[in-house]
Amino acid sequence: MRIKRSNALIVLLENDQIVFHNFRVQQTFSANPTALEILRRLGSWTDIEALSGLLPGYSRESIDSSVDRLKELGAIIVEDSEAADREDAFEQSWLWGPFTAAFHFGGRTGDYLAAEAADSLLVQQAKYLPSPPLFTRNTHPGTDVVLPVRESAAEPFRTMARRRTMRRLRDEPMTVAALADCFQFSMAITDMLDDPEIVDLPLKMTPSGGGRNPYEAYVCVRNVTGVPPGVYHYSAMEHTLGAVKPGPPPAFPVLLAGQTWTEKAAAVIFLVANFDRAMWKYHQPAAYNATLIEAGHIAQNIMLAATTHDLVADPVGAMTIEAIEAALGVGGVTQAVIYALVLGVPDES
Repeated sequence: MRIKRSNALIVLLENDQIVFHNFRVQQTFSANPTALEILRRLGSWTDIEALSGLLPGYSRESIDSSVDRLKELGAIIVEDSEAADREDAFEQSWLWGPFTAAFHFGGRTGDYLAAEAADSLLVQQAKYLPSPPLFTRNTHPGTDVVLPVRESAAEPFRTMARRRTMRRLRDEPMTVAALADCFQFSMAITDMLDDPEIVDLPLKMTPSGGGRNPYEAYVCVRNVTGVPPGVYHYSAMEHTLGAVKPGPPPAFPVLLAGQTWTEKAAAVIFLVANFDRAMWKYHQPAAYNATLIEAGHIAQNIMLAATTHDLVADPVGAMTIEAIEAALGVGGVTQAVIYALVLGVPDES
């Protein structure tokens, strides 16, 4: 049996201890001298029987014990295992370095508080740690330029002014026309830019860095007239919904970190990033940030389209990523669920 050190390890110093963090499996551990020396020696595939010969100062018992523990932590990979396949996929497809990868994988999980508990915590926190200012004023009247304020707004400004996030929803349907508008005016490919030497680039109503179009949209439908409940992929080229899985989607709180206010939503749109599309052109890690920013461009158009139909499209960041990936049939090294928008009829009472 051959083993090697995981390629997803980052070494940290915490409280005078050497600490390892495996960003792919989200395991953090300290290492004793034996484990540290073993990891140092396993930069390439090594026969486990030969390892004791490389470490003459350590007993076979201590080596075997450390190797077993490091395997449990994901720090050592066994050849031809599922973990080895995942390591190979990461090495072959990720171009943006370990630190960007650490952020990419580290953001997949989180512990979320219920709204009431979070509010209570913030009330207590504000008593000893006041919030920083949430805006910055200009305080030089002699040099500040006073800008005109529009008193009455025509479109599109009227719709922009009406947009609000409202997390009280009625258990009522939205129309298929409203859902179609949300997709058409955010994700639909409206034209192609010919580039015979490289690749033709899709054009949409939202900007995309280098025209790489890294996002695909999926929707979990619960209560949309004309669309059976289910999980669908939106094709930006054909402007169609393709069924991903038969049957109703999972309950929305299951997908959205237990947020019960989403139970009455008509649908939830998920924006899924395909980072390989951006990586192909941009090898710099900064392109990761640009890809994340693009989700905001798309989401804002979805929110405005929903507003024109007197609906809300509430942006959500608290997501149960593994449940969403299972529902949508997505995932992998270079694919990630980035953004969710909860669509529904607002309860303004």
